[in-house]
Amino acid sequence: MQPPGGQNRSPSKVVMASVYLRARTGRSLLQEGKPPPRELQPFLATPETVQKAVSELRQRGFNIEAQGVTLSISGPPELFERLCGVKITVEEITIRDSKSTHPWIQLVCRSSRRVMNIKGLEDLIEGIVLMTPGVPFKGHKSEI
Repeated sequence: MQPPGGQNRSPSKVVMASVYLRARTGRSLLQEGKPPPRELQPFLATPETVQKAVSELRQRGFNIEAQGVTLSISGPPELFERLCGVKITVEEITIRDSKSTHPWIQLVCRSSRRVMNIKGLEDLIEGIVLMTPGVPFKGHKSEI
């Protein structure tokens, strides 16, 4: 991220997470893992569950980034900590590309619990898991 003047600066601290909704069949992506794409139907929530979960998450301050089999949400670390009762650590890693003159910063977020929950939304949401950023391509050097 480059501001005017070419100085490297830290990105804003925003946490991204996947929200696993309760499926109409009772099956669990969190417990069973990722199914083949043609077998997603048993893992889908009802449209009403999706709509209510989106509304409840927005009311609590989360941004809804994408909707699919799961929801992608974002928000400041403090929001996740307060609503999920966890400790979030955010680490900045500098990525240097041999083809670029400027390094870039990648945030790596970790939670004190792998699967987080929000009290009062258990009937809609099976769990919330922080998203893991991609691994730099070979040839990139990272330093903490």
